[in-house]
Formats: sequence, C-alpha cells, structure tokens
Amino acid sequence: MNSSGIKYLLLIVVIFIAACIETDIYLPAFPDMMVAFSVSEDTIQSLLTWNFVGICLSGPLYGPVSDSFGRKKPLLIALGLFLLGSLLTIFAQTFEQMLFGRLLQGLGSGGCFTLGTAILFDAFQAEKAIKALNQLNLVIPFIMALAPMLGGFLNHMYGFRSNFLAIALFVLLSLAICLFYFDETLPREKRSPFEGKKILRDFKQAFTCLPFWQLTVIMSFMFAGYLAFLSGTSVLFVVELGVKKTHFPFFQAAVLGAWLVASLTCMRSIARWGVQRLKQVGTVLLLLGGLGLAVGAWLAPANPYPATFFMLLYTFGCNWTISFYFPEGMELLPDIKGVAASLLTSARLLFAALIVGLASWLYDGTIYPIVYVITVILIVILPTIFFYERWRKQNSLGQSAAAGTIGH
Repeated sequence: MNSSGIKYLLLIVVIFIAACIETDIYLPAFPDMMVAFSVSEDTIQSLLTWNFVGICLSGPLYGPVSDSFGRKKPLLIALGLFLLGSLLTIFAQTFEQMLFGRLLQGLGSGGCFTLGTAILFDAFQAEKAIKALNQLNLVIPFIMALAPMLGGFLNHMYGFRSNFLAIALFVLLSLAICLFYFDETLPREKRSPFEGKKILRDFKQAFTCLPFWQLTVIMSFMFAGYLAFLSGTSVLFVVELGVKKTHFPFFQAAVLGAWLVASLTCMRSIARWGVQRLKQVGTVLLLLGGLGLAVGAWLAPANPYPATFFMLLYTFGCNWTISFYFPEGMELLPDIKGVAASLLTSARLLFAALIVGLASWLYDGTIYPIVYVITVILIVILPTIFFYERWRKQNSLGQSAAAGTIGH
C-alpha cells in the first residue's frame, strides 16, 4: 500500500474510532447508571436503542448529500453533532436528557459510519477495498476490545460520566484531524446533482436490488445478535449472575477479542481455503455458536462462561462472513456508493435497535431472551445466505458465458 493509501486508511480509523467505542465503552457502567437515574434493567438499555435510532435517522441523509457535495463538509457536520451529544451526556441530570444526548450522538456517529465507508470505497477499488477493509478490521476490533476494559476502569475510578467524557475527547480529536488533514476523496466531476428526482431514482435502484437487501439482512441480523448479547449481558452478568463489575469488562473484551483474532487470521485462511470455503466455515461457526448458546443456557443458565464461549464462535463466524459480504454489497451498486453505504449502515443499526429493544422488552433476569433472539436470527439468515449464494453462483456463470460468447 502506498503512502496515499496509508493516509486514507489512518483517516478512516480516526473517523470510526469514536463511533465504535461509543457503543461499548459505557456498557460496564449500566448497573451504576441504573442507580443514578433510578431506572430498571430494560429501561437502561434504551440508551443503546435510541443511539441506534439516531444513526438510522441520519444514515440515509448523509449518503446522497455526500454524493452531491463531497465527503468532508457532511463529515464535519456529523462530528459536530456527535460532539454536542457527547457534551450533553456528560452533564445530563435526568435520564431523558441522557437519552437526548445519546440520540444526538447517534445522529453524528451515523455520519462517521456512512461517510467513513464511502471514503474507503472512494480511496480503494475492488480487491484493494477488500484488503483495506481487512486491515481496518485488524485495528477497529482491537480498539473495541479495549473499550469496555477502559470503560470499566473509568467507571470504577471516576464514575460513569467519565466514560462519556472519554467519548467527547475522542470526537474532538477526530473533528480536529478531519478539519485540518482530510483531503476530499470525491472529485467534483464524480459528484451527482442534489436533485430530488435523482435521489429518488438512486434509492429506487438500491431498494429494488434484491441481492443487496439479502446481504443487508444477513449482515444486519448477525450484527444485531452480537449487540443483543453485549447489551443484555451487561446487566444480566453483574446484577443476576454475580459477576463483579471489575471483572465484567473481561467478558466483553473476550467477545470483541474473538473478532480481532478472526480478522488477524482471515487473509491466511483465505490463502488456505479460498473465499467461498471461508464463507461456509463462517456460516457453520455462526450455527454452532447459536446452537451452543441454547444448549449452554439449558444446561447451565446461571453460568456466564458457556454463554461467553459460544458467543466467541458466533463472533468468529460473523467476522468471516461480513468481511466478504460487505464489499460485495457495495460493489452491487458501484455508481451510488454514498446511498449504498448509508442504507447498509442505517439498515444494520435499525435492525440492531429493534432486536436489542426486543431483547430488552423480553428481559426476565435470565439468559433465555438472548437465546430466543439469536435463534430467530439464525432462522432468518441461514436461508437468506443459501438463496443469495445460489443467485451469486448463477450470476457468475451467466457472466462467464457472456464473456465466452463475446470472446468468440
């Protein structure tokens, strides 16, 4: 990778870092926040849900706006909203104020996810984008794995508000770097006019692309299961199963660490098995993780270790499938990458918000609601993977036949 590629990869890491840690860093503080705001277990998890609502509301807007006006200006606006929401969460005196701050954070971090993804596919094309995405997956999960441990330490030493102060500082750093060092990645000649009819046509093209939505459902549901586990166990393990608050971040870090290990071994596994086989192995690991979680809950519902172990398998499979499906989804709509990135991001977080909200509503002080949710997720995504891969194989064969005909 040349110096320009390294520069953009580092920039994308900066854009993503605050958006990534704002989901995980404060989860170990849930029990203390329940006491501080006098709310229940299911209510405290709405902090995560409303954050995702903000991301979902903003995501579809950032894509077409950035396709018309470039990536930098919308990104600075997004980081500004993110910083405003972070400041509000630091000083919130009521739970309603905290929820509003989390909503504003979502409106801002939605731009980080959407625009960071668009910048990635601006700067890198085809196979280079896959390699860049894999390199990104080596860094971001490591940061995410450290986030709950940092959050647990800050909460223990300085109280839960210190977690939101840390988020604000990361956002401020990201804003300063993007303001002074980000060079626009979308040239003026490649921008599309900001016209209502054009935007509607672009969204129509995306909404009517069935393979795109098959991939979106697969990735969104897998991600939702992952977050439902992290969100639900942040209360369950500490309040019901007796895990110490200082120890819980290690459970979270183990799950996030599984993502990191999967990223580190991805390229070597591709060289050994190939892309298609690695997808199949990832799908099998998802299934084993989900089934194992159900069996572990049935045999030892009060033991946090079996649930965490089987979630490691689920997470490993999730990484190995998303690593390929995400760039495939972007390449299905190469001319409207901003729209594609916004829809992928918004749909993923919308499904996550709904499913995490459902798991919170079902919460009964046991692991079973999480098991039910992940079981339903597997029932949805496994047939979807089958039908998408069948379409992809047929489409690939059709293109090969067409190329052969042209060649003759």
